[in-house]
This record gives sequence, C-alpha cells and structure tokens, in this order.
Amino acid sequence: MKKMKKILVLLLAFILTISVFAGCGAKSTPAAGSSSAPAASGGSGEPADTPAEPANTDPLKVGAIFPLSGGNALLGSQCLAGIQIAVDFVNEAGGVQGRQIALTEADAPDPTAATTEASRLIDQQGVEIIFGSLASGNALAIAGVTEKSGITLVEAGGIANELTNSGFQHAFRIIDSGGLRGGKGVEYVGDVLAPMLGIPVNELKVAIIHEESSYGTGVADGAEAQAKAMGMQVVLRESYNTSITDMSAMVLNLKKEKPDVLFTANYVNDAILLVDTLRQYDAMPKVMMGCGAGTTSTEFASTIGPDSDGIFCTDMPTNLPITAFDSDPELKATVQAFRDRMLAEFPDLSTVPVAAEAAFAGAYTFLHNVLPNAKTLDSAGIREAAIATDVPLTALGFGWDVDETGQNQSARANINQWQDGAVQTVYPEALKTADVINVPLPIAAK
Repeated sequence: MKKMKKILVLLLAFILTISVFAGCGAKSTPAAGSSSAPAASGGSGEPADTPAEPANTDPLKVGAIFPLSGGNALLGSQCLAGIQIAVDFVNEAGGVQGRQIALTEADAPDPTAATTEASRLIDQQGVEIIFGSLASGNALAIAGVTEKSGITLVEAGGIANELTNSGFQHAFRIIDSGGLRGGKGVEYVGDVLAPMLGIPVNELKVAIIHEESSYGTGVADGAEAQAKAMGMQVVLRESYNTSITDMSAMVLNLKKEKPDVLFTANYVNDAILLVDTLRQYDAMPKVMMGCGAGTTSTEFASTIGPDSDGIFCTDMPTNLPITAFDSDPELKATVQAFRDRMLAEFPDLSTVPVAAEAAFAGAYTFLHNVLPNAKTLDSAGIREAAIATDVPLTALGFGWDVDETGQNQSARANINQWQDGAVQTVYPEALKTADVINVPLPIAAK
C-alpha cells in the first residue's frame, strides 16, 4: 500500500511539472483566435505594429515663372521649355517619391508681375515649389513671396547677390552670383587678355556699363572691386534703365576716356543697342567682356552679325562637349536627350541657349537628385535635403553643393567668346572648345 501511494505521488508530481512547462510555452505561441495576444501600449487593444499609412500619390504641384511676353519673351519661353523637359524626364522615370509632377506656368515680364504670379501659383494653384526666373529682379520678387509662404524657390537665372545674402531660408540657386561672375571676367582679362594686348595690368584702362537693376549692379560691383584689387584703372562706370532707347551720351562719355576694356551687364535689347551705338561712334574698346544674359543670347549674335566675333561673354557653362559628362553615363545620356529635344522644339537654333540649359539643370537636379532625399516634401524637409545633398556633376558641368544661404558653392562661371555665330568656351582649359580670337577686336576704335 505504501508502495502504491509512493507511485501515485510521483505520478502526480510528473503531471504538475508537465503542466508548468506547457503554461510557460503558451505565452509565445497562443492558439489561433486566442485573445491572449498582448495589447498595444496605452491599453487601446490595437496591435503593436499598425499598418503604415498609404503613400501620398497626389501630383506634386510645381510652378515655373518666366517672362513669356515683353523684351525677354524668347529667352523666357526657352527656359520654360527646359523646365518642362526636366519635368517630363522625371515623370517618365516614375516621378518624385512615387508622385507625378504637375507643372503650371506663369508669365512675369517684370518684378511686379512676378510678385502677382507667385502669389497666384501658391494661393490658387497650390504649388509647393517654384522654378524661375531668368531675371534677378523677378527672382527677388518671387523670393519675397515664397519666403512668407514657406514655399521653395529654385533659381537658375537670377544672379543678384541679394538672393543668397538676405537670409532667405527657402531659396536655392544652382548658378553663381553676380559679384562672383563680374570678378571672374575681370580676373581673366588681367591674367590672360592684358598680356595678349601687351598692356601691363596696372596700366589697363577699364570702363563698366551696366543696367541698373540688382543683376547689373551686382555684376558691376564685383567687376569694379576685382579691377581695383588687381590695380587696373577704372576710368568710367555708368548705369541705365533697360527701357533706354538712346545710349549716345553714355557712349560719347566712354569714347572720351578711351578705355582698353569694356565690362557690361545687360539684357538682350540693351546689349544690342550698346554695340550698335559703339559702332556708330567708332568707340568700341579693344576688348568687350559681357557678363551674362544679353551678350550670351543667340539673338545678340544673330542681330550684331559678324562683328560679334571676338566679343566675350562670361556666363554659366554652356554647350559643353558631351564628353564632359563621361564620368556619369546616365547624366551624359540625359544631357544629350535634353539637347536633342530642345533643338527639335526650336529648329531655328543651332545650339541650346545657356539660359535654357541652366533652367533645365536647376529643375532636373532638384527633382531627380535633391527631392528623393527629402524625408518629407514640406519646406523644412526640402531645405534639409537641398543642403545635405551633394551631387558631383550636374547638367551644367559643375556640382550641387548648397550651403546654408542657399548658394551652390560648386557653381562657377566660364569665359566664353562668340566665334562664327556660336558661343565657344575659352576658359577653363579643361572645358575649352576653342582658342581665343580677335584680341584686339577688329571693330575697335582706331
């Protein structure tokens, strides 16, 4: 009997032990349909891993503001085409973070219109990014609106210094500033052209003529500062409003001073008027160095004719040899496709205008390289991505390295020259497409 009790005790202990182990295992593997799964923190009863919210697939609304009427309408329409091609390329590749891009255009022939149209695009069209704007006055007007609204401005034309030294948090410029461009033109004259002229730098007489907006003034300030730093003699500086129709008095003042070099900052119509007046009064200096905009336009050379050969135009890199993009085969193919599409759309052009190239480069870099890095597509997320993103090479031949001010520190200006009706790059050496010609100019005053 005692033996039987002992067996029963052992059997009962064994059953209890099995029960304990079974109870321990039940926490990690509850039966299907069991209510024993742990609730989410907070006691809501919801599972701990809730399904992710569906991705936003609404179109990403962007705007483009350029002068599509008035004196700069041709350049503006070409810039708009560059933006549209960039949007098309990115949409064809799947868009931005799964969202297709919807582009709305706006016409702004002047800063007043730029302010009005920026407000309309933001308030009525709901755009989140604006691309612009060819002219510095327009760029500053747009930036004033976008800054208040927390909307991003991507600028690829306006070079006014104020755009990136006024504390704007949502304006980003892919190209160089006016002051840097003016200084680069003067530096090239002193280092390269003065020896070609056989004139010591400290004896070189320089005149500066510029349109009076923030664009022209910024370029002229940079040119004058660099000229004085290099010991050149600045014998004349005059400005004018772009509505000017008679430059006779200004050119006659220049003729009295007999400068060796003329630095200019103009738009197309006033650049043409200036050269015509210089020819009329036989007052053309030995070297004319334009800095952006007017003297780079194909309309400038086609209107001036063969006398444009030898005139310099300091500007963004333009129509670089396609081999300049060999290090990035994907970008190389994109640049070639852009050029082909632009020339198909504008069959009268032999090369793509630099303003259109810049507009395309700014939009494509931002949509293709910057925005995919944004954690959120609001203004704060976009700013963070714009500053954090480092692109070694863009469609302009330099990189994207934006600092806290919104200025691209990788941007540079090339020294270009009109030769046989086409813009040729003569500096830097690595990107040179032709040697310098016509120094001094054949039409220089005798």
